[in-house]
Amino acid sequence: MDLNQLLYHHQIALIEYATRDKGSPEVRSRFDLVRHYEIRIARLRQDMGVSTYPQWS
Repeated sequence: MDLNQLLYHHQIALIEYATRDKGSPEVRSRFDLVRHYEIRIARLRQDMGVSTYPQWS
């Protein structure tokens, strides 16, 4: 998966997390996709040698 795909899926996971009912038991037991994609994005950026936030001046 390339960086754009990972960023897209991370954004979808954030939207789904924000809109779901946090009190239901099945939500608490679900896999944490937001954190999963954060880790994958960080690893890919490190492998590519790019910074997380570019220093544009």
